[in-house]
Amino acid sequence: MEIGLGEAQETTTLGQALKAAEGELYFEYDFGDGWMHKITVVSQHAKAAGDPPYRVVDGELRAPLEDSGGIHGWYEKLGIFNGNPAPDSWEDLEDDEAEQIIAWMHWRGGRWNPFNPGVFDAEVAGRRLELLAAQGAGFNGLGRWFESMDPELRLAMSVPAAQIGLGLQPAGGPQPSWFIQLVRPFTVLAELCSDGLILTKAGWMPPKVVGDLVERSDLEGIDFESGSSKRENNMLTVATIREAAQRMGLLRKAKGVLTTTQRGRKLMDDPTAMAEHMASRLAQYKGNDVRDRNIECDSTFAGWFIRAGRYIPDRMQRYSAQPEFFLDKSEILEIFGYWDPNQQRPVNGESWLPSVEEWYLVERLLEYRLHREDKKEELNPRLAELSRYLLQH
Repeated sequence: MEIGLGEAQETTTLGQALKAAEGELYFEYDFGDGWMHKITVVSQHAKAAGDPPYRVVDGELRAPLEDSGGIHGWYEKLGIFNGNPAPDSWEDLEDDEAEQIIAWMHWRGGRWNPFNPGVFDAEVAGRRLELLAAQGAGFNGLGRWFESMDPELRLAMSVPAAQIGLGLQPAGGPQPSWFIQLVRPFTVLAELCSDGLILTKAGWMPPKVVGDLVERSDLEGIDFESGSSKRENNMLTVATIREAAQRMGLLRKAKGVLTTTQRGRKLMDDPTAMAEHMASRLAQYKGNDVRDRNIECDSTFAGWFIRAGRYIPDRMQRYSAQPEFFLDKSEILEIFGYWDPNQQRPVNGESWLPSVEEWYLVERLLEYRLHREDKKEELNPRLAELSRYLLQH
């Protein structure tokens, strides 16, 4: 569409176009199916201070599904979906064709948004508009992840983000209270190294210190260790805690001595601040730009995204009696263009998709705690709660 003396649509705002068209604008967005839309200015109101730049007030009937065969095909499929097909179309259907059409409509509607052609969700539409207005950039975990993507990928990901209630700016709110207790091992380790800890010749923490860490953090048996002597080289979780503490700036290793940093000293007396620091570091995307993606970070963020949408990011759906609860991370990462060198094809449900080490550690610590407390059924709900917090943090 061009207005006036040929202003390009790429640089013309909707307001400018409507003004030039005297309040009524037609546009065709799908030249194949010929969908024509009309936008009419019904009324105008001054923007109050604090109002968002764009706001969806109301609407009706969701848009026709893509590739539904023009207006005739859409209403034909809509009749089948609602159980009242046109008599002539019903006679031409094969035995299972109606079920296939209904299944296709649900699939076209998307995993994140149950298909209901009679319902308009103004809240979801408003969130999508906010995401588009922000051009996919923000200051929370999701915003930083989106900012690392190319514009087309941001556009695609904005649809499920709006549907599962995610924004690009920090949402505030308290962190999960159980997360504060979960990261206690980092507080204990910072205290144990506050005077400088001399490592063994092999570079490990002394067994007595490892034992103190395990006892004070209530991690007895986390690495299936036996005996009274605790050795870091035999305890993967303990070794990972130490490595994570160093990466997160809580500890420093120099000349065979492990010392608490200034940041670590400040945080070790404040468990809430320690958990806040851990969450902030987790939610930092570590890729550089759209050409330098980080598979561990993308896989981790994709897992959080899936959990925030009330799915479980696990390929166990092929073994489960309830596969509708699961969504594999490859379903998101394949649109990033990741390639599986072992299979010589794009990433898929058979691909190994690593997460960042710190997230593996959080999952392991939480799994251990809940197993000890006989609350294993709380694992996925808590991970979903934490995932949403990290994306909105």
